[in-house]
Amino acid sequence: MKKIISSLLLATLAAGASLAQAQGAATTIVAEFQGPGGHSSSNYGRTSALHAAARAMMELQKSGLPAGSYSVSELTGGNSVNSIASDGKFVVKLNPASGVSAADLLAKVTAASKTGAETENAFRKVKPGDLTAGAPADIRYSVKQQ
Repeated sequence: MKKIISSLLLATLAAGASLAQAQGAATTIVAEFQGPGGHSSSNYGRTSALHAAARAMMELQKSGLPAGSYSVSELTGGNSVNSIASDGKFVVKLNPASGVSAADLLAKVTAASKTGAETENAFRKVKPGDLTAGAPADIRYSVKQQ
């Protein structure tokens, strides 16, 4: 009887692993933003990488992906309470059971990140190539699947 139960347990575990592979492995996507940063009073009006990341997350919400198909597991950036963030990052995890492909999620996060950076740049009236204190004034972004 013990042998039958352990055989059934092993078969169930193997079936579960096969199902997980068929539905797709867990996908993690990291979107990172960079900008000039600065002190909140002396550099007021500069672009904020963290604001761009937050704008991108709002765009992702409007992207048409089904509810529950992904989750944002972290939003980080900046290095002080009284500064304009020179970096920002958020991590998106795909729910493999949702039916959304990793490629589709990557495309949606990339499009949302582009829009978030462009919106922050436009809000601050900054164009690519503009400089502030010798550094690029605009927000740049990168999106990577891990």
